[in-house]
Amino acid sequence: DILGAIIRTVADEGRTVLFSSHLLDEVERVADRVTMMSRGKVLFDTTMEAIKETHHRIVVRARNGQDLAALLPGVLSCHEDKGESTLVCSAPLEDIRAAAAQHGSEILESATPTLEDIFVARAGKGIVRED
Repeated sequence: DILGAIIRTVADEGRTVLFSSHLLDEVERVADRVTMMSRGKVLFDTTMEAIKETHHRIVVRARNGQDLAALLPGVLSCHEDKGESTLVCSAPLEDIRAAAAQHGSEILESATPTLEDIFVARAGKGIVRED
């Protein structure tokens, strides 16, 4: 209800609203600009569009157990499970693809991560191996 009222106010009156929340799916729905903080430090302060353009969630199959977190550019987090790795990266997708191809790895899928994915990658545990 509160989120709906905020959206209506912004749309009807053209106001700027400072919205602080740990519910990142809601922030993602309404924010034009995001300042993300963790442990009192600013992780980034930019537009939602720029965040989505500069972060990628990819699933990669590495050749011969390669350490993709060390080989691919901009890796923020890597979750390895059964020969496949799910990574959140903050490098241009073309650079990630080129590095993966150079090392003989196969990108199985690519998507835009959620704001929650990005926060966890930037502020969370980082590298997780379950093999």
